[in-house]
Amino acid sequence: MQAWLVALLILLCFQPVAHASSPAPIDIVFDIDWTTFYSVEANDPNQKNNQNLTANGKLYRPTDHLADVIETLLVKHPEVRISFFSGGERSRNEALLKNVFLSDGRSLLEISHRLLSKENLTVVSQDETLPFSTRYKKVLDQGIPDWSPQRTILIDDQVAFAKPPLIAVNSLGVYNYQNRFDASRSLELHFPVSEAQWKMERNKALLWLAMIDLAFQKSQNDSMSFSEAARSVWEKQSTNSLLIARGQQLVQRIAAPSCGKVFAF
Repeated sequence: MQAWLVALLILLCFQPVAHASSPAPIDIVFDIDWTTFYSVEANDPNQKNNQNLTANGKLYRPTDHLADVIETLLVKHPEVRISFFSGGERSRNEALLKNVFLSDGRSLLEISHRLLSKENLTVVSQDETLPFSTRYKKVLDQGIPDWSPQRTILIDDQVAFAKPPLIAVNSLGVYNYQNRFDASRSLELHFPVSEAQWKMERNKALLWLAMIDLAFQKSQNDSMSFSEAARSVWEKQSTNSLLIARGQQLVQRIAAPSCGKVFAF
């Protein structure tokens, strides 16, 4: 083989391989209180559960299906980045997230792109007569500098916390946690009046998953931004209990042994 051809082959071997550019990240930011975790009372027998955990001296319980839903999002949509933004103390937020685990043993704290806490809230009013969510706002410019309003949603029980252009969708967190539906408390504040409402609360994370999946489809089919597609889906589907089954199917599909566990990170 001629020397020039050998040199050319060697040169080509060391050229960088062209890769398709990675898709821009989709940021899904979760609130904590009344969204991904409940406060529970130690003396309430209907709130005692083996998933309860202690953080800063108080008891909490993660929302049902939380770890499975987040793991499914990360596996099914490699461009997704999961963050948490809570007005609680950072030490409390870290203690909660480091005690909920994916199937590979990593905690929610470990897989979080960012954890934003009380010190990251933006003060927009000093008027203490106003509600907390009116005086403080969740702004992402400093905490997640490369976030895009078109590709980011905040899932929060108080959508008023989001300062535009950040789009917030409701976490559907309405009621206190109960192991079993207790009809005797149905007239109390923050307790469901029916078993159907109780079941919706217990399965709300599966509903998030199904609606996020629909938002991905809608953004592709209708040429909409992901955040606008999510807002549209939430407005139309957030009371659709049939979507809970879709969310469960998505979780089971990712967890199925025949498919294997292939993590994209």
